[in-house]
Amino acid sequence: MQVVTAREFRSNQGRFLTAAREGQSVMLTSRYGNFKIVPITEADTLTERICRGLKQVKQMESGEMPRKTMEEFLNEL
Repeated sequence: MQVVTAREFRSNQGRFLTAAREGQSVMLTSRYGNFKIVPITEADTLTERICRGLKQVKQMESGEMPRKTMEEFLNEL
């Protein structure tokens, strides 16, 4: 896994996006939080991923499923 700062990512976006597309884990750290860069495939659209995530959050809030940490969510990606 590569961990990069926002500044380093901005300076070398192509390199890190290519690495993510090739299957390498890329973690972006910034003052706004930590993010994992992953490509979206045709079979897995962004809208579907967001909807699944929102559904899981609602299920956790209602007690239908156990709560997860941010790290657990990132590991699912």
